[in-house]
Amino acid sequence: MSETLSQDARPRSGRVRIDDRPKHLATRLEKSDIAVINVADLDRDSAEALVAAGPSAVLNAQPSLTGRTRAMGPTVILDAGITLVDDLGQDIMPLREGQEVTLVGGKVLLDGTVIATGNAVTRDDLDVEVADSATLFAGFEGAIEDYLAKDGATVLRGANVPALPRVGDRPIVLITGSAEAREELRALARWRAEAAPFMIAVDSGADVALAAHVPLDAVIGDADLMSEKAIRSARTVIVRVGGDGLAPGAERLDKMGVVYESVVMAGTSLDAAMVVAAHSSASAIVTVGVSYGENELVDAGRALVAPAFFSRLAAGSRLIGARGVAATFRPRPRGWTLVLLALVAIGLMGVALWSTPWGHDLLEPVTSLLSSLTHFAGGTL
Repeated sequence: MSETLSQDARPRSGRVRIDDRPKHLATRLEKSDIAVINVADLDRDSAEALVAAGPSAVLNAQPSLTGRTRAMGPTVILDAGITLVDDLGQDIMPLREGQEVTLVGGKVLLDGTVIATGNAVTRDDLDVEVADSATLFAGFEGAIEDYLAKDGATVLRGANVPALPRVGDRPIVLITGSAEAREELRALARWRAEAAPFMIAVDSGADVALAAHVPLDAVIGDADLMSEKAIRSARTVIVRVGGDGLAPGAERLDKMGVVYESVVMAGTSLDAAMVVAAHSSASAIVTVGVSYGENELVDAGRALVAPAFFSRLAAGSRLIGARGVAATFRPRPRGWTLVLLALVAIGLMGVALWSTPWGHDLLEPVTSLLSSLTHFAGGTL
């Protein structure tokens, strides 16, 4: 595709970074880079990872919102003030990492020549008729049997799920890398000081914990999404091996010489972390930066509905969000607080007694003694 550049558009240039996996791309992005992805129905988690890296624009070879699902990613991108151009087609993908392109409206130019044309997404474009959730879930019932045949023993019975050491009956906290995770982690600070939970970071949540100076007991997920410092700070490392036999991040761990365990199941790293936590002896499983509801399941896409549903089912009644914990937690009085309250109570009782004739007579020897001691101390000085 080639055409002459229109003179009435305002150009924007930058280096491109390219990856079909937005979360992995985010680890390489620098401020003002242009992100190039190839994802239909951009989900919220992927969009938040891109936004955190600060690109000047996001170019998508596919439609970021097809109308098949209520994808939340495009809204996240636009809310951050980042330009989103989608449906550029596969003409955009042969670009090489680091090449400089110019973006003019929905056109992408390389060396002055238009190589791809797409749609510059506006808020009006987000107001589209989306298929009812029932459409997405239509094949869910049929998919359950296939999913449980492959992963049912792992997810529901804990077969071959790695054991977490030194958990006991402590609660487990699962920290994700979402935009809300930092705030929710801060809200749990006093609860964590009292409950001493077993801390697990999921994917980029490892660096969220590291930035918050939260010591990690374990990291679970894709090591390519974690810094080396975060990985080495954890006592236990677990990777998820998909049904295709691929284990994202395992190659990097091998190069680092890090010993790790694995859990074999479909789904996301968060699903795997929930299953590992569910089959431990933890008294509760607290999620940080995780939202529950129909929108989140729909946003994840049809292929991930079953793993998300059954991993949460495995956790059962022990599963609770960080906001719920922070809202209901009431700290226990500390020792010095009790001593102070006792001294105040004694003082008030003394004042009350002093105001009565018999109390005045009862406390007279005490006040005389204190007066003598004060006089003696003053004379000595």
